[in-house]
Amino acid sequence: MQFHTVEKIGGTSMSDYVAVRDNIILKPVHNESIYNRVFVVSAYGGITNLLLEHKKNGTSGVYAEFANSLNDDSWMEAMEKLKQEIFSINQQLFKDKKTLNKANEFIGERLDDAERVLADLQRLCQHGHFALDMHLATVREMLASIGEAHSAWNTATLLKKDKINARYVDLTGWQTDKHMKLDERIDKAFAKIDLSKELPIVTGYAHSDDGLMSTFDRGYSEMTFSRIAVLTNANEAIIHKEFHLST
Repeated sequence: MQFHTVEKIGGTSMSDYVAVRDNIILKPVHNESIYNRVFVVSAYGGITNLLLEHKKNGTSGVYAEFANSLNDDSWMEAMEKLKQEIFSINQQLFKDKKTLNKANEFIGERLDDAERVLADLQRLCQHGHFALDMHLATVREMLASIGEAHSAWNTATLLKKDKINARYVDLTGWQTDKHMKLDERIDKAFAKIDLSKELPIVTGYAHSDDGLMSTFDRGYSEMTFSRIAVLTNANEAIIHKEFHLST
């Protein structure tokens, strides 16, 4: 495989697409070509807080509300707040109606699926034979994956509109019928990608049969990033800092 890098972009940076495009995507560190690079992206700033809980002050997101509301629907209010923020981000990013509708449809399907799963699980666990605690780790993984799918799909789509051959790489395992090890999922996703001609935009969350969050919790994207670097034999792994988009 040719010289290539694996690069991670954090959530605060991801929230400014133009800055990411101009200061990172179009300014490769090692050569003139924008290809031979893999980008692992976090969710937009603040989205994972709304999905799970606020990382600093502990304010409940969808997950925290759901985990503590077996007999009420407070988590639905958190879900509605999340949807409003996600669709607001899309509105700011996509100026043409056709692409905006596609973006909303993509992430809207996942949000609706997640909402149905939570509602069904809540009803199930109101029966005495089913314990909510047994399912919370899976719920947390499912919700976390939505943020990275949102930002990665959007970024790949915007780059394509800017004439860059970006490719959305979804490691979230959404609606998968097979559980697999993290390394197997990464190998499978990259098997047919030509890094010399394509620019992979990869979800920072990756589903595995062990569950990344059970070990790394909110640090899961760093593990995804590092395993991609190892498995693709990257020459260098780069983390783009969120202050002034410096590297």
